[in-house]
Amino acid sequence: MNHTRTTHPAMAEADNRIPFPRTDAPTRCQDDPELFAIEDITGQRAKDKALARARRACSGCPIVKNCLKWALANPDRTPTGVWAATTARQRTGLRKRLVQRLGADWVAVVAEQDRRERRWKPTGRERALDPLEMELIPRRPAPYEPWREPLTPARRAHNQRLLLAGLNTEAVA
Repeated sequence: MNHTRTTHPAMAEADNRIPFPRTDAPTRCQDDPELFAIEDITGQRAKDKALARARRACSGCPIVKNCLKWALANPDRTPTGVWAATTARQRTGLRKRLVQRLGADWVAVVAEQDRRERRWKPTGRERALDPLEMELIPRRPAPYEPWREPLTPARRAHNQRLLLAGLNTEAVA
């Protein structure tokens, strides 16, 4: 995301259903906007390196998720550059998939999901159970993965019991 990019005066208004992401923390796009303008770079190798630097800068950003939503919802405002670690081409592909998945007005669907997320507040019981679930409630044991774990004598006996039980039920049926 880049807060200081200049916009063309004839550019369309931003879609207000998804607000422009803001944070109190300084972001790399605010500090160094040229880092995200990869279209001006000549040579594929240099462009790839610049893209990797821009993506690394986005990786630690606290608002990258909201930046991507805003960039996708406002294609006329984000025709170039790296926004939320995506290129213009990648954003076009993501928009097409969103239209296929959520319909032509996918922005409204995403905005409504965001509103619901902001309104939902966990109850006192949910907040209290959350740490307990991690510590006290027994979980299902990890599945046996024969390609990763050695076959132990106990596992071999268990497999034989299952095989015999399966054979006995077939004979009865």
